[in-house]
Amino acid sequence: MYIDTATLNPDYMVKYYREGLYRLVKFHRPLSPRIYERQPDDTDRGEGKLSQALSRARSVVLQLALCNDWDFFCTFTIDKTQFNRYELNTYYKAFAQWIRDYRKEYGCKIEYCLIPEQHEDGAWHMHGFMRGIPQSHLTPFVRGLHPDRLVDGHYLNWGRYAKKFGFCSFGEIRDAEACAFYITKYVTKAFDRGVTGYGAHLYYASIGLRRAVPCGDIYGHYSVLDDLLEEKFQFCSVGFVRDVDWRFWMDYCEVDEWEDCGGELPDEVSIDVSSGADAYVEILGEQLSLFSDLSDLQEGRGS
Repeated sequence: MYIDTATLNPDYMVKYYREGLYRLVKFHRPLSPRIYERQPDDTDRGEGKLSQALSRARSVVLQLALCNDWDFFCTFTIDKTQFNRYELNTYYKAFAQWIRDYRKEYGCKIEYCLIPEQHEDGAWHMHGFMRGIPQSHLTPFVRGLHPDRLVDGHYLNWGRYAKKFGFCSFGEIRDAEACAFYITKYVTKAFDRGVTGYGAHLYYASIGLRRAVPCGDIYGHYSVLDDLLEEKFQFCSVGFVRDVDWRFWMDYCEVDEWEDCGGELPDEVSIDVSSGADAYVEILGEQLSLFSDLSDLQEGRGS
């Protein structure tokens, strides 16, 4: 059946995060449009913008966490003898410049996604992900000199950072997906703890990191897809779909959508079926190459 997608809004949207991981969004459609009374109060308008900023920040941080391969989960603190622990902007500017200089000096590509958080007394520290630090620059903590939990947990110390800024720790990432969802909680905590001023950042990330990219719209309703949805919100339901590739979505998405993703559909597919079923699937995948460029599309989308 032909569907004129130019005159319809999609019922579902699919986003590509990484190989074998997609996010499915189903849009809710109210029977009649809702009209909300506009609030002239500046306070209400400001709170609404902050709420939207929080939602966007959580979404971006989750994308950065899931779409990139990280080496460590890290924590950075600020030594009060080195910097003012209550001046986040001053500290971060110095930190970012130090990272740039570090890359040049040691010829390494250090990248990060970090979320600032305040202590109870208002002092700042940061949690997040890092990659690209030369392994020889990280050393184990020493029992008797450092807390036992750091030694027993096999955390690592970045001595050059510690000398410049203060205490830090690097932990092995055992479950990348669980860590990604965990780190988004710090975005909410940062928002609640006061990262709300004009020009404030709910997160800091290297330029050029990968983000999720749209890879198809779906029209109509499918119970199979509905079973994949995990959370329901006011305007949509969402769910992560794991361990599938582009062939799964071909049963539901319009062909034109895949072409828009960077894939190219051949006019004809010529395959020698005598080679066997496995060869058929392999050659078909190579000739369609619908998702061969999705990783390339993710490049350069960092903040």
